[in-house]
Amino acid sequence: MEILTFCDKLQISYYLPATGKSSEGYGYMKKSILSLLTIACTAVLLTSCTSAAPAASPASSSPSGPDPALFDYTAKTYGIASFEGKYKVQGRCPVISYTPPKAAEALEALALDYSCSSFSFNAYCEGDVTAEIYTAPTAIGGDMLYLNVYVDGVRNASRPEYKLTGKKVHTLTIASDLERGLHTFVIERQTEAERGLLYLNSVSLCGELYEPPGQSSLFIEFIGDSITTGYGNLYPDLTEGEQNPNPASNVYQDGTRTYAYLTAQKLGADYSIIAQQGIGVSSGYYPHTMLGTYKYTCYQCDHRQPWDFERKADLVVINLGTNDRTMVSAGKTTLEKIQKGFEQFCLLVREKYPDAKILWAYGMMEQSAETQIKAALSAAGGEEAGFYYVKLASDGSGGNGHPSAAAHEENAEILTEAIKKIIASGE
Repeated sequence: MEILTFCDKLQISYYLPATGKSSEGYGYMKKSILSLLTIACTAVLLTSCTSAAPAASPASSSPSGPDPALFDYTAKTYGIASFEGKYKVQGRCPVISYTPPKAAEALEALALDYSCSSFSFNAYCEGDVTAEIYTAPTAIGGDMLYLNVYVDGVRNASRPEYKLTGKKVHTLTIASDLERGLHTFVIERQTEAERGLLYLNSVSLCGELYEPPGQSSLFIEFIGDSITTGYGNLYPDLTEGEQNPNPASNVYQDGTRTYAYLTAQKLGADYSIIAQQGIGVSSGYYPHTMLGTYKYTCYQCDHRQPWDFERKADLVVINLGTNDRTMVSAGKTTLEKIQKGFEQFCLLVREKYPDAKILWAYGMMEQSAETQIKAALSAAGGEEAGFYYVKLASDGSGGNGHPSAAAHEENAEILTEAIKKIIASGE
């Protein structure tokens, strides 16, 4: 595990929507009413579009909806506020106010902070679609952020094409020469939180926004360390030709090829990922711990307003303990202390999600904290109280001894089957 420093701080203020709550999940939906005026003698026909939009995911195809002829295809730019809730996010994505370099005034933007944080929307449009995105590097050399872009369920272009660098505003083409009609767009962050800031300012298109992508009936929260961020999972040769002498480079990290993301996709679940390389439950490579920072929106990006936990997870997967156990070996803590920390964290998660199943999945790098984890789960109430344990398969063939992409795929299968059994046992 690599010792890292904090992100460079950016002076920001936090925008809270009219409800006074942070923007998790689906914003605030507003029904769109479309009117069709037909002149036939003196009769006027008014028709409203009230059908729900289909759920959008990287695996989805183009959605279906009303007749494309009903929409206005003039050029428009939608800032986050003018989206009026017609978008969906996955992960803790606060709406913020910040001042870009050389700008005269602050902008409202959507922060895509943690690994796999995503923004998706549906629109009746044609031609090109662009997104204005601000990035800023961090003190640890995070001047390289990678994105996935999906249009109608198809991943768009190559990974290097969606690499953003520098402290600046980028205009990113996310679709070109689209035929007139209804399209679904997804922008996902591959790179972990502390490797750089990423703010979505606006989207420009020729057309109109449609109803936001739908909500899955299953919501899973994943909490982890470098394993969950995808540290080194593309090492040494899964980078589409890019290379770097440092196995810890962002070149070799893709959160959307981790066990967490893949498990959510296999289950058709919505997800949120809270993870940082090097972090421990009560002891790790940082002064801060997951026990101390879990309550904040994104501590690593200096978004330290309390998270509201408004959407309740059906299931929480914890993959922590590797760094705590390393600190025991380094003589900086004890087995007794980390076990107590594991128990305290179980109870903290239970406080936030009273009805969730809580599953501790462990073992992808080493398994020497298994005894302490199982004891903590038992002390928290065990399976009768909704606490479960799953042993994962170890692998160190990725960067700096971390799991490879293939190992993440294997463990996604293990975890998916375990979750299916847990869900079935509660039916």
